[in-house]
Amino acid sequence: MQISTNQFLLGSLGSLLTQQSNVNQLDREIATGQTMLDATSDPAGAGGAVVLTSSINRLAYDSGNATAATEQLQNGLGALQQVSTLIDQLRQIALEAADGGTSAASRSALVSTAQSGLQQLVQLANSQAPDGSYIFAGTNVNAAPFETLANGQVVFTGNDGSNRVEVAPSVTVPLTVPGRSIFSDVPAGENGVGVTAAAGNTGTDYAVAQNVTSVSQLTAEQLAGTQYQIAFSASGSSLNYTVTSGTGSPGSPRFLASSGTVASGSFTDGKELQFGGLQVKIVGTPQAGDQFTVQPAATSSLFQTVQGLIAALQSDPSHPQNIENTIANLDGAQNNILSAQASLGANLAELQGLQTQNSTTSTNDQTQLSNLQSANLPQVMANYSEGVTALQAAEAAFGKIQNLSLFSVIQ
Repeated sequence: MQISTNQFLLGSLGSLLTQQSNVNQLDREIATGQTMLDATSDPAGAGGAVVLTSSINRLAYDSGNATAATEQLQNGLGALQQVSTLIDQLRQIALEAADGGTSAASRSALVSTAQSGLQQLVQLANSQAPDGSYIFAGTNVNAAPFETLANGQVVFTGNDGSNRVEVAPSVTVPLTVPGRSIFSDVPAGENGVGVTAAAGNTGTDYAVAQNVTSVSQLTAEQLAGTQYQIAFSASGSSLNYTVTSGTGSPGSPRFLASSGTVASGSFTDGKELQFGGLQVKIVGTPQAGDQFTVQPAATSSLFQTVQGLIAALQSDPSHPQNIENTIANLDGAQNNILSAQASLGANLAELQGLQTQNSTTSTNDQTQLSNLQSANLPQVMANYSEGVTALQAAEAAFGKIQNLSLFSVIQ
C-alpha cells in the first residue's frame, strides 16, 4: 500500500485540529467554571439541566406565592384576634349591665362604650391588608364588604368565595374566611339555640339554653325548622308550665297546624326544663301568662347583637332576657371567631410545611444542576495540561511531516 505525502499531511492536520479543539474546550471550561457550555457538548446532561432549571424556577415562583400568602394569613389572624378582644370587652359590658344594682349613670356610660364598640366592630369587619385589599370580602377584595344603611343596619356586600393561591405543584391554599360566616350568619346562643321572651311578660324571669342532651335530635330539629314555646299558667296557688313544639314561629298558622305538647308540669324556681334534646333553665320568678320561644336553628348578626346590647342598656333593667341573650350570642360569636382562627391557623401551618418542603426540593435540584454544569477545576486543569502537551506534540509532528518529500531524500 502506498501512502502519499498528501495523506500524511491530512492525517497529521486532523490530529492537530482535534487536539486544538480539545484544548480550546478545556480553556473555556476553566474560564467559565462550567463543563456544559452548550447542548452539543452533553445532550443528555443538557436535557436534565433544562428539567432541573424549570423545576427550580417553578419552586421559586411558588415560594414567592407562599411568602405573600403567609403575610395575608397573618393579616387575617391579626384582624380576627382584634375582633375576639372586642367581643370580650362587649361581653364585660353585658355582664355589668346584668347586675341589677347598676345605676342609671353607669348604664348610660356603658351605652357610650357599646356604641363605640359597634363602630370599631364595623371597622374591623372592613379590615384591609397592607396592599389595600379587604380581608373579609371573599373574592371581591376591592370593595368594603360591610355597609351601614341609613336605618343603622349593617349588611354584607361581599361574597362567600375565598381567594386561593398555588404554593406547590397542584397544591392551593385558601387565604381568607368570608366575612358573612364571621359577622353576619353567626349561630345564636348555645349551639345555635336562641331564646326570646314575649314582649308582654310581667315576671322578672329569663330563660337560658344551657346544654344539648341529644345532638342528633337537635340537628333534626334544626333541619326541620322546629321551634318551641314555653308558657306559664296558674293552677290555684301553683304555677305550671307547658312546652309546645311546632314548625315555624309560635303563633303562626304553620306552627298552630303542627304543634303539640312535648313537656308539662309544675314549676318551681330554678327548674331546668328538658325537651327536644335541650336543657333550658328558667332563672327568676315567672308570672302566669309569661312565654318564651326557643329556636334550635337561630342565627344572629354580630352587629345586631351589639345593637341589641345597646337597646337593652337603654331599656327597663327589670327585664333581663335581652341582656342574657346578648351574653349568649357573644359567647357563640366568640366560638365562631375561634373556629375561623383555627381554620386560618391550619392553613398557615400547612403553608409553612410546604415552604420547608419546597426549600428542600429546590436545594436538591440546585445541587444536581450544579453537579451537571460545574467543572471539576483541578481535573480540568490537569486535562488542560495534558491537552497542551498533546497539542505541542501534534504541532511538532505536523511540522516534520510537512518538510518530508522525495526530493529531500534524493538530494
